Amino acid sequence: MSLRWRLTLVIGGVVALMVVGASLLAYVSAASELDRQMNEFLLTRSRETEAELDRVAGLPIRTPEDAAFGIGIVNALGRADADIQLLGSDGRVRRISGDLLPVSAADRDIAGRGPDRSIARRVDDVVVDGERYRVVTSSGPFGALMVGRSMTDVEATLAGLRSWLTVVSLSGALVAAVVGWLVARGVLRPISRLAAATQQVAETGRFDADLRVESNDELGGLARNFNTMLSALRASRDQQHRLVRDANHELRTPLTSLRTNLDVLRRRRAQLDGADAGEILEDMDGEIRELSALVEELVNSATEHSTMDAADFVAVDLGEVAGGVADRTARRTGRTVEVIRTAGSQICGDPAALERAIGNLVGNAVKFSPSASPITVEVDSSTITVIDEGPGVPEGEETRIFDRFYRSDATRTLPGSGLGLAIVADVASAHGGTTFARSTGTGSQIGFTLGEITRPSVPLPMVEREEMSRSEQNS
Repeated sequence: MSLRWRLTLVIGGVVALMVVGASLLAYVSAASELDRQMNEFLLTRSRETEAELDRVAGLPIRTPEDAAFGIGIVNALGRADADIQLLGSDGRVRRISGDLLPVSAADRDIAGRGPDRSIARRVDDVVVDGERYRVVTSSGPFGALMVGRSMTDVEATLAGLRSWLTVVSLSGALVAAVVGWLVARGVLRPISRLAAATQQVAETGRFDADLRVESNDELGGLARNFNTMLSALRASRDQQHRLVRDANHELRTPLTSLRTNLDVLRRRRAQLDGADAGEILEDMDGEIRELSALVEELVNSATEHSTMDAADFVAVDLGEVAGGVADRTARRTGRTVEVIRTAGSQICGDPAALERAIGNLVGNAVKFSPSASPITVEVDSSTITVIDEGPGVPEGEETRIFDRFYRSDATRTLPGSGLGLAIVADVASAHGGTTFARSTGTGSQIGFTLGEITRPSVPLPMVEREEMSRSEQNS
């Protein structure tokens, strides 16, 4: 069964149950009210008759055996809208008005007590000629007074009410089913469009099936999230295509050079002397190293951003990370790298990714600045700035140097893959930050500023973090 029909059944069933429940409640309330009114009428008529009997009880000519006794009582009451009879203590019945009512042992017991008014009134239902009567029996001066009335009118009213409520319930159930179907169709329309869009993406492999957002509720949020996901997939696919195209262009140059040198060695191996052959082999070795570095940077560039998750970020001291990069660079290159901390540098991030980003910035400064010049790394809160005394950043290229494989005309002949600063941009973006580059006249300042990511208020030592992690897993 489809979700639409299930929703229709649920909504229609709930509304139908509410209609049926309301109808039953109305019927029970009406039956109870009619029953109460019948009892109240009979009790009222019984009290009125008792009062008249009390009035005539002392008159010698007014006894139940008098022919005009019943007529006098009826005339005194002013109306004959009930069946009234007297039950003497000797068991004889004297009809006053209406039909004779059946007498039970309980009625005779009340009649035998005489005018003892401590006897409570008795209310009972009896059947007379196939009709149900309601009878009230009470003690009086002549025995027991029995006042009754047929329940035919009440039963006819309840039967009509049952028929009417049955029609209302059936009509309500039908209307509830129609309303449930319409509501289910309206609710599921965005989901149907989402299903069609996902099917289109699965069949065509294209991510241009954006949904139309028609509301601000949860379904509208679902459509917006789906569009955001498709936009991210489109951007990721475009980046992959650009990466493949750029990598194809960058890999072609060293591969062509290697192929050329290999062809020279193959064709002219006998004519080459040791110096020429060594020069070619040295050139091939350099190309292979350059190709290896390029492949490594390609892999890092393709995976760096995807392996970072804000949920896994931990407390990081940028100053300590920068100090470690400076010490390692000084040992490897012999260059002087100074770290200056101007403010607190406690942030929340990925330590390995931040170390790579700072290392790429420092490596870039080592490559483009004179060997005797110092390199400075400034750490100011969540900002890293690497200052060198190189040629600076060409005007108009301050943002382009962070693109993959971009090289200015002045640096095309220098070694490098053109991916180091692109990785810096990826790391900064994953941390909600931005990159910057500017010339100072005596060199350049290149770095990044991290965004405001939720940071732990008090960083835990590694041992405490491990113990907390183990306790959470055990719990």
